[in-house]
Amino acid sequence: STAGTWERGEQFDFSLNWQGSMARADTDTVLTWFQRKADLQYILFMPMLPNFPSTYYPVSNVEVKGVELSHSMKWERLGLTLAGTWQKAEYSDTALNHVGVKQGVTMTPEWVFNVRLDYLFPGDKLSSFVEYNYTDEQSIDGGYQGAGQVDKTYSNWLSKLSTVDAGLKYVFDKHWKLDFGVNDIFNQGYKQGVGSKSGNWLETGPYPLAGRMYYTTLEYRF
Repeated sequence: STAGTWERGEQFDFSLNWQGSMARADTDTVLTWFQRKADLQYILFMPMLPNFPSTYYPVSNVEVKGVELSHSMKWERLGLTLAGTWQKAEYSDTALNHVGVKQGVTMTPEWVFNVRLDYLFPGDKLSSFVEYNYTDEQSIDGGYQGAGQVDKTYSNWLSKLSTVDAGLKYVFDKHWKLDFGVNDIFNQGYKQGVGSKSGNWLETGPYPLAGRMYYTTLEYRF
C-alpha cells in the first residue's frame, strides 16, 4: 500500500535569457531545458469502462524531460507573445506493468504552442487580445511503448486540439475593471480517440468535454 507516502523526486532546469531590441520592439527570449525523475507521483487514469470512475494513483520511475521556448515583443500599443513546449513523460512502474515496459504519463501532451496578440487602444483604458492555442494528443489511460513509439491500439486518447480565444478589458479607474472574453471561439472542443492513430475516433467519452465558453469578470480593488 502507498497510503501515507510522499512523492519523491529530483528536478533540474536550465535557462538562457536574452533581452534587447528587435524590429523596434522591446524583446525578451527565454529557452529552458527541464527534467524530472520521481517516485510515487500521482497521475490521473480515465478508463473507458462502464461504471468505472476516474482515479488518481501513484506510479514510480517517472521520467519527464523537455524544452520550452518563449519569445515576446512589445511595441507602444501592440504586444506579441510566442511560446512552445516539447516534453516526453513516461514511467515504468513494475508494480503495475511488466518489467521494462514503459507507459506515457496521462494528460501530458508532447507538444503545446501558444501565440498571443495584445493591443492597447488610445486612451489606455480599453485593451484586447486574441490568441491561438495548440495542444497535442493526450492519453487518458496510458499508452504502452513499443520500439520507442506509443502503441495506441488499445488505448484511449484526447485528440489534438487547436483553439482561438479573444477578449476585452476596460479599466474604469484604479478600483474598477471589467473583463469579457470567449474561449474556443470556433467550438472545437475535444474529440476522444480510441484505437490506432489512423482513425476510429469517437466524439463521445465518459465525461462532458468543454467547447466554446463565455466569461465576464467585474473586479474591484481596494
